[in-house]
Amino acid sequence: YIQSAGIQLKKSGRSYLGFCPFHSNTKTPAFNVYPDSQSFHCFGCKASGTIFDFVMRREGLEFRDALEQLARRAGITLQERTQADVQQDQLRTRLLEINQAAAAFFHHILVKSPRGEAARAYIQKRAIQQETIESFQLGYAVDEWSALLSYLTDRKGFEPEEVETAGLAIRRDGGGYYDRFRGRVMFPIRNPKGEIIAFGGRAMGDAQPKYMNSPQTALFDKSRVLYGFDLARDAIRTNEAAVIVEGYVDVIMAHQYGFRNVVAPLGTALTSDHVDLIKRVTQRVYLALDADPAGVRAALKGARTIQEQQDGELVAVTGPQGVISLQRGQSLEIRVIELPEGKDPDEVIQTDPEQWQALVAQARPAMDFYMRALTVDLDLHAAHGKSEAVERLAPLIGQITNPIEHKHYVQQLARLIDSDESVIMRVLPHGPRGQQSNSPARSAAQPARSQRASGQSTPSKPVTTLTGALVQEEHLLCWILTYGSVRDAVLAKLRQDLANFPVAQQVLSETLLDLFERPEHRAIIERWEQEPRDNPAHWAEELDSPLREVVLHVLTRTPPAPQAYRYVNDALECATILQQLQAKRWLTRMTRQADEASDDEERLQAIEYLVQLKEYLGMISAPRRSSTYADLHHLHTA
Repeated sequence: YIQSAGIQLKKSGRSYLGFCPFHSNTKTPAFNVYPDSQSFHCFGCKASGTIFDFVMRREGLEFRDALEQLARRAGITLQERTQADVQQDQLRTRLLEINQAAAAFFHHILVKSPRGEAARAYIQKRAIQQETIESFQLGYAVDEWSALLSYLTDRKGFEPEEVETAGLAIRRDGGGYYDRFRGRVMFPIRNPKGEIIAFGGRAMGDAQPKYMNSPQTALFDKSRVLYGFDLARDAIRTNEAAVIVEGYVDVIMAHQYGFRNVVAPLGTALTSDHVDLIKRVTQRVYLALDADPAGVRAALKGARTIQEQQDGELVAVTGPQGVISLQRGQSLEIRVIELPEGKDPDEVIQTDPEQWQALVAQARPAMDFYMRALTVDLDLHAAHGKSEAVERLAPLIGQITNPIEHKHYVQQLARLIDSDESVIMRVLPHGPRGQQSNSPARSAAQPARSQRASGQSTPSKPVTTLTGALVQEEHLLCWILTYGSVRDAVLAKLRQDLANFPVAQQVLSETLLDLFERPEHRAIIERWEQEPRDNPAHWAEELDSPLREVVLHVLTRTPPAPQAYRYVNDALECATILQQLQAKRWLTRMTRQADEASDDEERLQAIEYLVQLKEYLGMISAPRRSSTYADLHHLHTA
């Protein structure tokens, strides 16, 4: 936005440096822009704020006018707020105030009141430290009928009906109200913004239920909230993984010991809303559940719930390596942490934090976990046990969309029951979901290997049954493996293209890996980055069979020798096409977020991404001609 306003910026370390447009001395480069925090600051005139503040000040606009201007640039239509919308906002604000007051009351009782002595003993027994109590604002609801209600109505001026609407009071049949939570340790539940939207209560004695959450309100829907997410978000992004546990104390203890990427659903399996929340910050999820039969069932249910979720265009399907393939091109890698029998994460972390780290590192891909968990009770030496194993696992294997991964698990199941792969394939007549069992990649690879063995050389021919995106990935992967200079040229292009788009840099990567959507292509790039070789065909022979077949196939796309001089240009053109596809995927995602935003602040954030993504897409889509040969855009129709 700042550069589009005609202000020249120059990269300086982790910020951008330029002349302040608000400063009387326009020759002093005192104006700094910080992409990480999306903010600016002038050390001369002290002007500072967010990038949105810059737009408002530069254009002399009020908040709403600036929001509308950005919305027009992003192609988003802002709906006029109705009276019902205004009333809903007022209700939300009122409920947030009630929850905040209730949390302060509960916290005071726990920390300072004599009535919280039993709760303090429980907290001490669980080894929860004072700093952690403060961070999570833990509290205690005394075992009295109207302690909280009296405080909120008499001291804070809220109406009893409002307290009931917030889910903190229950109406008596004969009239009047009483506290919903009594005699429980209280856990405030926050949304991603850190606002208290509900509570969870843990019974102190034998009262049932042991755990109880607030009912659904205008603020709270437990299927859309992950406990601790507001405190875990930055750590999830840094660790590139979210760890899902079962209970409040599991989350609290993990954070206390420095494992801050841990969250928990509120007594439900993961839902599509949970998935959407997680994938905003990471593509890797670990499920940590008990090792007893109930825990195994919960792990199975959790992973399968994820794979079965559908949310509009989003369809999640479990694949090997725990991959969840989504129709919009996003994916989550699911792994299962298997805990020692009889222990939960809280106990493991307290007893031996290093063991917890090792368990996370050793987490099994979801499909591998299925293989063991669904056959542990079977006699795999008996005919009936083998038949039952195939009956249980075949439907899961049939959901795998990737042909290479599909074949891997067919082979694994065949080894498990000591049978032939053809037996498994007869149960899966259509191979991977949506594909024939003889995949295009495999069909193309077989003649290619025969031609290589006989010394023949054939020019690359597009596989017409593959999508355009896949063709571009195969071309680019081929050139990266074949020509060492391509990697550096593409990386330089990615850095240069993103240099002027600090907002887009938050979602678009400057790495090769994120250009590739196909899991096997990503795996190959990761391996190649670790151990590049002069001869990729020889290197391929060292790989496991699924990846080896893919490498040998993509190497058939090497251009004939007379055209080899232009491989760098063609590789850069492939990279441009993949950049465009990547940007379009994020445009779709951010458009949806803007449409579904619950308030102007959340909508503004999505619109800011949309504006830069559109500008970035426009920049990389501008036609570029080569001085070496007339047209580089032949690959668009490959």
